[in-house]
Amino acid sequence: MLRLRPGDPVRLFNPASGEWLGILLRLDRRSAEVRLAEQLRAPIREPGPQLAIAPIRANRLDWLVEKAVELGVARIALVTTRRCVVRLERSERLRAIAIEAAEQCGRLSLPEFAIFGDLARFLAALPADGTLVVADEAGGEPIASVPPIPPDAALLVGPEGGFAPEERALLAARSGTRRVSLGPRILRSETAALFLLVAYALAQRPR
Repeated sequence: MLRLRPGDPVRLFNPASGEWLGILLRLDRRSAEVRLAEQLRAPIREPGPQLAIAPIRANRLDWLVEKAVELGVARIALVTTRRCVVRLERSERLRAIAIEAAEQCGRLSLPEFAIFGDLARFLAALPADGTLVVADEAGGEPIASVPPIPPDAALLVGPEGGFAPEERALLAARSGTRRVSLGPRILRSETAALFLLVAYALAQRPR
């Protein structure tokens, strides 16, 4: 953006105001001043699922955040599980990646980011009657045959070492949890998450 000069057109967006065409008046490394010219898109509601994933290596998490934004995720939760081998990421860097992805795909809103120290805290934060779809490497219903996924569902992908027995017990005890199988192959966490997001998107299409 620092290559822009006063008088250049810019496009600004946020979920409350929509997208606007503006004219750059002033720009430096700390701030900018823009005169709004016309509204290009009115605000629209952009509902989406919550994606919860155990922390993975930074380069793979960056890629997943970018693709999740493009696919319309409303919230991204990083959930520490018993068998995690990667430390939790700071959400500021991930938010910057989300902004770039939103700009690229023409999305007006950004996903929220949340960090949970363990699976129990994440489950406690979910609505009591909300749907939670869990990609389970131990098996479950084939993803293609599950009932329609509600628009506000949460999608959970565990660590590459799998869920610990006590975590499986927590998931099994929660009403509204659906265990799904993503096929016979063992997928990386980011691949499983993308698979779930695509399945969610297909489930929202009119039948």
